[in-house]
Amino acid sequence: MSKPSALWDISDPPPGAPSDDSLPTGPTLAGMAIALAIFYRGAELPLAPLPQLLALAVFAELAALRPALGIVFVPLTAPLYLIPAVIPGLRAEPLRLPLHEVALLAVAAAAAARELLRRRSALRQAAAGLPARLRGELGPFARRYAPHLLLLLSGIAGVLIAVPEGRGAALRELRWLIVEPLIFYALLRVYGAGDEARPSRSAAGGAARHLEPAVLGLILGGVIVAALGLLQLLGLDLVPLLGEKQNFGTPNVVEADGLRRVTSVFGHPNNLGLFLGRAWPVAAALALWWLGAKGGEPGAQGREARTSGAGTSAQRDGWLLALAALVCLAGLAVSFSRGAWLGAVAAGGVLGVGMLWRGAGERGGERRPTNPRLLMLALAAAVLAIIVVGLALSLRGGVGGGSVDARVLLWREALQLIQMHPLGLGLDQFYYYHNPEFGRSIMDPALAGTSEQYASHPHNLVLDAWLNVGPLGLLALGWLVARGYRAGVEALRRGPNPAVLGALAAMTAGLVHGLVDVFYFVEDLAIIFWMLLALVERAREHTPPPRPSGASTPSRSRG
Repeated sequence: MSKPSALWDISDPPPGAPSDDSLPTGPTLAGMAIALAIFYRGAELPLAPLPQLLALAVFAELAALRPALGIVFVPLTAPLYLIPAVIPGLRAEPLRLPLHEVALLAVAAAAAARELLRRRSALRQAAAGLPARLRGELGPFARRYAPHLLLLLSGIAGVLIAVPEGRGAALRELRWLIVEPLIFYALLRVYGAGDEARPSRSAAGGAARHLEPAVLGLILGGVIVAALGLLQLLGLDLVPLLGEKQNFGTPNVVEADGLRRVTSVFGHPNNLGLFLGRAWPVAAALALWWLGAKGGEPGAQGREARTSGAGTSAQRDGWLLALAALVCLAGLAVSFSRGAWLGAVAAGGVLGVGMLWRGAGERGGERRPTNPRLLMLALAAAVLAIIVVGLALSLRGGVGGGSVDARVLLWREALQLIQMHPLGLGLDQFYYYHNPEFGRSIMDPALAGTSEQYASHPHNLVLDAWLNVGPLGLLALGWLVARGYRAGVEALRRGPNPAVLGALAAMTAGLVHGLVDVFYFVEDLAIIFWMLLALVERAREHTPPPRPSGASTPSRSRG
C-alpha cells in the first residue's frame, strides 16, 4: 500500500509529462530556494555578479530536472515585484529584475531546453508534417485560445497608442502583465498538475488531497507577506532586509484615518489586501475540506485511507493550511483595506456555499451528505469574517468614509477619458493623462495636492481594463473570467476539488475588491489571475464526468 500524500509532496508530473524521479522533492526545493536567494541578495558578494549568475544556473538546472518545483517560486516571489534583484557589473547602472520574472523565465527556458533535448527525434518527425498539422489544428487552437490572443493583441495595441514619454512604461507592462503571465499559464498547463492522477493518491482521496505546485507557492507567499506585515504592526520591520522598494518613498507603516496601516513588501496597504485576498481563500478551502473529510472518502476508499494513515495526514495538513489561512486573514485585516474586507466576505460566501453544497461529491447520481463537522467549520469561518469586517468598517468610518470621494472623482475622470479616447489610452498610460505635470490632465481640482494626484489607475476594474487595453481587451478579460467560473463549476460537479473551490472564492474576492481598486494590472495580480484560470481548467479536463445513475462500479482487485 502506498504512502499517503504529504503537504509538500506536490511535484510528480501528470501522465505523459517528462520527469526525473531521481531527485527527491525536499532537497530539490531547498536547493532551488538557496540558489534563488543567492541570486536575489548576492549583489554585495565578492566577484558579483558571478556568484549570482552561477546560482541562477543552478536554479535553472534543477528546474530543468523538476519543472513543477520551479513553478512554486513564481507565485511565491511575485509579491516582491517592488524589491527587485540587483545585478551589478553588466552595464553602467545595476540591472534590476523582479525575482518572479527571473524565476519564471529560468523555468520556462529550462523546460523548453529539456523538451528539445529529450524529444529531438520526435520533433524532427513533427516538423516534417508541420504544414499539414498547422492547417488541421490552427482553427481549434484559435477557438480555444481566442480570448488569450485577443488580450495579447490588445496589449500590443496598448503599446502602439502610448504617448511618447510613456512608451517605455507600456512596453514594460506588456512584458510583465501580459506576455510573461501567458508564459506562466502555458507552463502551468504542461507542468502544473503535480501528482493529481497517481492511482495511489486516488485511493487516499484523489484530487481532493492533491496540492498543485503553484497553489503551494501562493499560500507560502501569502503567509510570508502577511507575517511581515504583522511584524510591522508590532514595530519590527524586516522588509528592508530584502532590499530597497522601488516606489515613491511610501513608508512601510502608513498613518491614515487614525490607524496604522501596514504595507509589508508592497507600496500601499491596499496592495497587501489585494494579494492576501487571493491567497487566504485557497488555503481556507483546502483546510476546511481536509479537516472536514475526517480521513478521506466514504465507503471502501475511506476505510483504505484511514487504514493507511491518510486520515491522519489529512488532519495534519488541514491544520497547517488552517493556520496559513488565519495568518493571511490577519495580514489582510491589518491592511485596513475596505475593498479587501468586502472581498473577504464575498470569498467566505463562496466557500460557505461550496462546503454546504458538496455537489462536487456527486457519485452515481446521489449527493453525499455533508459532514456536520465541516458545516460547523464553514459556519465559524463565515461568522469570523463578518465580525472582522464589521469591526474594520467601524474603525475606518463605514463604507462611505476614507477615500470614497476621491475614487468617485477618479471614476468620473476615467469616464471622460473613455469618451475622449474610446480605444483606450494604452498600457500604464493613465498616469500620463491624469497627472497635471504632463499637460493632458482633466483631473478634478479637488485632487490636486493629494496623493491621488499621482494615481496610476482609476480604482475600478472595468474602467482600468478599458483604459489599458481598450474595449477588446476588456472583452477578452471578461471572457476569460466567465470561462474560469464555468470550468470551475463543471469541475466541482464532477468530483471533489477544494483547490478549485478556493480558486473560485479567490477570483470572487478579486472581482469584488476590483470594483473599488485594481483587479488585473499589477504584476502579482496578473500572475495569480492566470494561475487560478489554469488551475480550474486543468481540474475540469482531468476530472472525468460523473457516471450516469445506475451505472455499475467496477470492483477493485485486491490481488
